[in-house]
Amino acid sequence: MDASVLVACPLSNGSSRRALLHTVQTEFCAPEFITEELRRKSPKIIVLSGIAPSVLAVLLDDLFDRVNIVPHQAYAHRMAQARALTRAADAQGVEDYVALALALDAPIWTFDKDFNRIQGIRLTNRHQID
Repeated sequence: MDASVLVACPLSNGSSRRALLHTVQTEFCAPEFITEELRRKSPKIIVLSGIAPSVLAVLLDDLFDRVNIVPHQAYAHRMAQARALTRAADAQGVEDYVALALALDAPIWTFDKDFNRIQGIRLTNRHQID
């Protein structure tokens, strides 16, 4: 999964949050930098969601408990291919997600439309996870 899914979870008590917290037959994976990316976006998430910082911290901890954080070295061998694919699609900044998906031969759960332009990867949505 990419950060857009985790950002969406605190913004509404909707289906993405339920899918992430309650789906047991699916393993969710993300690159290790996602934890720092979400912590960095926390002030904006707090403003948009209107929830208290302490509540957001607990929610993010709960969400991260469901996500297998994958170290960079586990997918580093796919970074060159991921860079080429994202560059061709003008979708820079998502290379780690693409490399991880390629290494795991797994789809990416995202709300970021940039991924739609990237050839050679599969995408999934919440409905396919439920």
